[in-house]
Amino acid sequence: MSITVDIRGLGALAQDFATLKRGAQRRVLRQATMAGARVGRDAIRDAAPVDEGITRKNVVAASAKQNEPGQHTAGVRVRGERRDDGSSPAYTWRFSELGTSKEPARPWIRPTWDSNEEEIAEAVRNRLGSAIDEALGRR
Repeated sequence: MSITVDIRGLGALAQDFATLKRGAQRRVLRQATMAGARVGRDAIRDAAPVDEGITRKNVVAASAKQNEPGQHTAGVRVRGERRDDGSSPAYTWRFSELGTSKEPARPWIRPTWDSNEEEIAEAVRNRLGSAIDEALGRR
């Protein structure tokens, strides 16, 4: 479930990105990847099987810590919030997505992410351009 947007091929946008300081580059990348993750999150929330105990509010967009300069990772995860009965959606979603030895898989995260890759990539590109303009003071 990975989408890579390479700004090397985007001409003037890549040049503008290169002129930013390292902290501003990190901020721009974080904003852009989180914009894409939010699009994926919304689509996955809509596809979540609520009848199986998955609560839509526990599907969240999350940013991962990144050590390499010029790269940032964000995605969608199911937040682990304990319920009154002791179960957790972060534990139980796997059973519907991947199946068990006694129950077939009924995937809902992967197919939803795959069917929305274009919208996710478009959100990343749009936010990347506007975030670079904001960082350079070009509103």
